[in-house]
Amino acid sequence: RSNNDGTASFHLMKTMRKRNLISAAILIAIGIGYAVLAVQLPTRNIENATGPSFFPLVVVTGFLILAAALLVQAMRGRANLGAVPVLAKISRRTYIWSLAAAVLYLVALPYLGFIAANIPLFAALMILYGEKRTVWIAAGSIGICLAIFFVFREVFQIQLPAGILGGLV
Repeated sequence: RSNNDGTASFHLMKTMRKRNLISAAILIAIGIGYAVLAVQLPTRNIENATGPSFFPLVVVTGFLILAAALLVQAMRGRANLGAVPVLAKISRRTYIWSLAAAVLYLVALPYLGFIAANIPLFAALMILYGEKRTVWIAAGSIGICLAIFFVFREVFQIQLPAGILGGLV
């Protein structure tokens, strides 16, 4: 390795460290602002129900944990530049079909319910983004939908719309 290569790598790591520090600080500030706004949401007096601020606070907690991890990584100077993932090239057509599937899902959700509307959405998205194995598509879309539905119902005690499957679930 030549001297110039090492110098360029050092400068790149120094630049990345500075960017990560600035990004982490901005993300933490945004997260704190979001948390303050979430805490100020009005409360409901419904027994055994989560308040309106519950999910925003769950989201902001994860957000702040990731921002803090970025800050710690930047402060320790550990930037693994070779580990930056390269996003797959996704065609404009795939984006358009994904948007169309999402819009169709939003239209169908009130009529079909959460499970019946999400299964075809997840299957369509899996196909659009390259999954070819039929068993994985079927098992993934059904399994994910059922898992989300029952976690919301049993853990969070939030009823998602059952729709046409109301008698079964």
